[in-house]
Amino acid sequence: MAAESSLPSGFGTRPWLVQVTRRERQTFVDSSDGSSHATVVPEVQGKTCLGCIHNGDWLLMLDESTFECFLLHLSDNDDPSKKIPLPPLDETLEWIDTCALLGASPADPDCTVVVAIAREVGDTVEMFLLHCRPGDGHWTRLDSPDLSFPNLMISHRAEIYYFGASETLLVIGGDGDGTVRARPIGTLGGTKEHLDREAMYYVVESSGDLFVLVTEKEAMYYVVESSGDLFVVVTEKFGIFLDDSTVTSIAVYRVDLESMMWRRVHNIGHDRAFLVSGHYGFSVPLAPRAGGLVPQGNCVYLVLSSCDCERLYKFCLNDMIMSFCQILPQPTKPWRRAFWAVPPSPAVVKETELFYSDPLAATSCNTRPWHDLPLELLELVVSKLSMVDRLRFPVVCKSWNMVSNPVEQAKVWPWLMHYSGRDGVCKLFDPLRCLEYTISVETFLTSEIEGEHDRHIFRSSKDGWVAVSTAVEIDDIYIINPFTGDIVEVAMLERKYHFMGMSWSSIDPTSPDCVFFGVDSSHDGKAVGVLTCRHNENDWTEQHLEYYEGAPFPVAYANPVFFHDKFYCLSRMGNLGTLDPTSDTWTILEKPKPIHMEMKFFGDDHEGREFCYLVEVGGELVCVFVRNANEPPRVFKLNEEEMAWMEVQDIGGSTLFLDFRASYSMVSPEAGHGNKIYFPRYSEDGKQMAFYDMEAKVYQPSFYGLKQPLHCVWVVPNLRAHI
Repeated sequence: MAAESSLPSGFGTRPWLVQVTRRERQTFVDSSDGSSHATVVPEVQGKTCLGCIHNGDWLLMLDESTFECFLLHLSDNDDPSKKIPLPPLDETLEWIDTCALLGASPADPDCTVVVAIAREVGDTVEMFLLHCRPGDGHWTRLDSPDLSFPNLMISHRAEIYYFGASETLLVIGGDGDGTVRARPIGTLGGTKEHLDREAMYYVVESSGDLFVLVTEKEAMYYVVESSGDLFVVVTEKFGIFLDDSTVTSIAVYRVDLESMMWRRVHNIGHDRAFLVSGHYGFSVPLAPRAGGLVPQGNCVYLVLSSCDCERLYKFCLNDMIMSFCQILPQPTKPWRRAFWAVPPSPAVVKETELFYSDPLAATSCNTRPWHDLPLELLELVVSKLSMVDRLRFPVVCKSWNMVSNPVEQAKVWPWLMHYSGRDGVCKLFDPLRCLEYTISVETFLTSEIEGEHDRHIFRSSKDGWVAVSTAVEIDDIYIINPFTGDIVEVAMLERKYHFMGMSWSSIDPTSPDCVFFGVDSSHDGKAVGVLTCRHNENDWTEQHLEYYEGAPFPVAYANPVFFHDKFYCLSRMGNLGTLDPTSDTWTILEKPKPIHMEMKFFGDDHEGREFCYLVEVGGELVCVFVRNANEPPRVFKLNEEEMAWMEVQDIGGSTLFLDFRASYSMVSPEAGHGNKIYFPRYSEDGKQMAFYDMEAKVYQPSFYGLKQPLHCVWVVPNLRAHI
């Protein structure tokens, strides 16, 4: 006797994440509390879900062994109409990209199902569309001009919209005689700088609008309809693996169909959120104080696979803060990914109250100035103050101004600097004192002319100076001291920023002898690019080195370290490469031997997919490999006598501040902060920085559920120009 379907209580009344596998039970995750429910759905057992349509409550299913294809409505009732047979679909699973519905509902007998195919033919990819109606005997190839982005397809206004090359927008609809045709409706203009980059795109529909989401480095694009408009969500990622990378930026564009323009938006509605997974996105209203997995409006919630689990990322468009939580205990394959199922006719709710972080400095309790305190006691007080309080100290009163050089004597450590892309304001988070401040950086003030904001991207930092890239077609790079406003211009790149690591040789980059250095490599490390630039040079000098016969060097996403007058670079395998700036000579060192002796670069074991960091600690090189919450960071110290990595369980009381943009160490931190590894994330309330305690062997406050700014970098306060 076949098992009966019993969907979880509450399904169909609020958003759920549904993971369809070929097993007996499917997984349903309740957005209201994050609870997971194993449920029997007999119709999908042994089948593969190709995609979701109509708010995700209808699935396009395929039996790979028989090519049986059908639409399935997720419901508890026994209505035979919930399963709609379609013609057999004889296509390789990996070539099936996206599906969409032409018509108001799958239950409409005149509806048409359209599937985008990206078929590999030799060294090329053939992209085309197939369509059919219920009752047809076979799928028919649709004459679809300019199908460049098969995943950018969405049902909208009872038609299907998709995006072609050169910003062309096309629509699929039916003629009066029942013929399905695709036709271009125009070319989009406006702000589309992300679309010209190497990016991933997502399209989402929300209340009748389409939105597109875009990301940096490698970008994913998603289309969403919301309130009758189309939006494109673009997320930029760094990382080599499509399903295991780190999102570094997100942007939302509204597609104005009347003016045929892209328009960057920072607000999709305080009472609305976008839910995205795979190639499918939906817009949902939020009730006040909704809670659960989708607690806040004006946010994009994106399901991504990581090396340890399936994660739900939240991107807040108010302040460009990211956080993530675990939704499934194991990472998934693209055809096993959880998708969103959204109630078909959500009720309109009132605007939800949004969380806004404190806009300015953390405050402390002040007392009356004590004019009669002796100078010796004032100097003792100053020795206990933070950098910011030392700046304030001399202006309190005349007698306090007598303390000499309070800033110069300060013990400094890295702070996390975050730029939200608005008004030139940067936030600074002190990880040891857990206080937040703000500074205004005039250079980051940007014109409100469309397309000119959010174009300052932190790339690296060193000794209080921050490397920033900007511009659209060609990335301009400059080095800025955000505390003094001093700027060092660097030669413009010939193409977009592509370094996996960047640094420079001098403490003061204004030095005429300073050498600027960038490095990248192919995914398998068989090809390495080394770039250098000096003052008064108009171009970067680039070397292309190939290692098809020898050991590869897959460059890690980590800042190089200038050590013993050379730039040291870490590979994902754990070996080292150096660049001698006096001769521009690049060398892959025979020693130390790689930590990962063998690596399956395209395998599923995630070996080498860890986050890798290189940092100097008290005159020694240290590398750190971080994988996930279930495994502690692995820390290795370079024994220079034997030129070998030695794994260590502590770092001698020092503190590490790690990030792929820039990493730092502090040899003698304040009491209670030694043997800790800090990461650029902090608790939801903003009161505690995330770190790994090497003595207690635990992540604090946790590994998941933390906030992380998208545009951030560790930076050591440097006010030398004002002293």
